Amino acid sequence: MMKRAVLLGVGLLALSGCAKEAALVKGDLPALGGSLEGGPWLVEDINGGGVPDGVRVDATFEPGDHDTSVVFGASGCNRYRGGWKQTGATVKFGPLAGTMMMCEPAKMDTESKFLKTMEAVTTVSFDSTGAALLKAPDGRAIKLRRENK
Repeated sequence: MMKRAVLLGVGLLALSGCAKEAALVKGDLPALGGSLEGGPWLVEDINGGGVPDGVRVDATFEPGDHDTSVVFGASGCNRYRGGWKQTGATVKFGPLAGTMMMCEPAKMDTESKFLKTMEAVTTVSFDSTGAALLKAPDGRAIKLRRENK
């Protein structure tokens, strides 16, 4: 009975917004549900290293039937395309394929980090600012935000 009362209390706090406010006071943004579908999403950060000025990395997520959903975009130097699937907070990408032009080192390095991290990602969460955070089990992460047009 005590367990139910505690769970009910936690649920009421969440419904009242107190849990969200408590998270904001601590400096953490609450995780929200959502979908990656649509875009383009601009990549703001790759593994805590940002994205160099003048380098565009983005993603557009097209829905499909079962295994036909497609993600595509600019990967820093080239264009990429591949499959994707989101089920709640679980996400899977790949395999990803791209064009193979050579670019300056900063673009090539960013592209390599982005594509390798995308293929390792297994979860997605959304914060109250509208950003999506894609995370791999080993701690690598990509932060993206829908582009304003």
